[in-house]
Amino acid sequence: MRFWHKICGLLLCLPALVPNAWAALTVTSNGMDMSDSLLSAITHNDTLFLDGSNGEFVLGHTVVLKYLNNKTIIGTHGACLRTRFCLTADIRSMLDSAGVMSLSTAGEGGRLSNGQMVREQRERQTRQLFIDRFRDPGESFRSSGGIQLSHCRFITIRGLRMQGPGAVDVSGNDLLGMDHSVHITIDSCVFMDGMDGNLDITSQSDSVYISRCYFGYSERSYDHMNSNLVGAADRVVADRGKLHVTYAYCTWGEGCRQRMPMVRFGTILLDHCRWTCTTDHPVVDVRREATVIIDHPSFGEGVQTPYRCAPDAQCILR
Repeated sequence: MRFWHKICGLLLCLPALVPNAWAALTVTSNGMDMSDSLLSAITHNDTLFLDGSNGEFVLGHTVVLKYLNNKTIIGTHGACLRTRFCLTADIRSMLDSAGVMSLSTAGEGGRLSNGQMVREQRERQTRQLFIDRFRDPGESFRSSGGIQLSHCRFITIRGLRMQGPGAVDVSGNDLLGMDHSVHITIDSCVFMDGMDGNLDITSQSDSVYISRCYFGYSERSYDHMNSNLVGAADRVVADRGKLHVTYAYCTWGEGCRQRMPMVRFGTILLDHCRWTCTTDHPVVDVRREATVIIDHPSFGEGVQTPYRCAPDAQCILR
């Protein structure tokens, strides 16, 4: 009898003996920058409920999750993560007055006043205008993102709205990005106005499942409305054999211009997805050594070119 008493006592104490065992926490907004507090809450709890009943969760900078395993983030009561920085009408007017939209996005860059080299003319001009306007040589505005998963495993994000600052060509942070991360599930989320991408998957990430998500851009976005990237560049051959991604019942809507998604090296399934945007660019862009299966798609009237496939890639429409 004493033996069983000891076993039962040990079982009752197990959550205390094992750090973070079955730990869950509910958080509401305090109306201030919650980047660091959310990072701490996610790190120290297995399940985090973000309760939106007290307003939006403000992010002063990207929440970078590194080497985390078995985490679940769930939004309730309309929870929204919103970047503190945003492109105001005055900022967009400044860019128009400088003729930014007429500048090249393919070359003719140069050096910024902070010493950084930029390859593209439009990006160089945009970043310099921001540096001068905000007196910010460190370019802190470029860190206006939502969440970055780095070397993470078994992460689930569900039921969140993520509101970015507005798309603009400054090589800023993604609204949701992941690198070297595997077994990631993103479900029933809304992604709007990512500064760079809305949801980008790079650097040997694998086994990613994205379902019932909406991607779009509002009037706050200026240019670079390039929603989803899988595989960062043709030169990153380490991505071969990785980047298996499924998009199921997702929608690319208002404001999306390109990359829905753009894929390199990966094997992608687009299952019962919809494209309701208006664009003259190819919406599904299949690049180097990628395989994309487009299963039961719905392309709206505003889509002129449903997909483009590189010679060494494969695109299957069924």
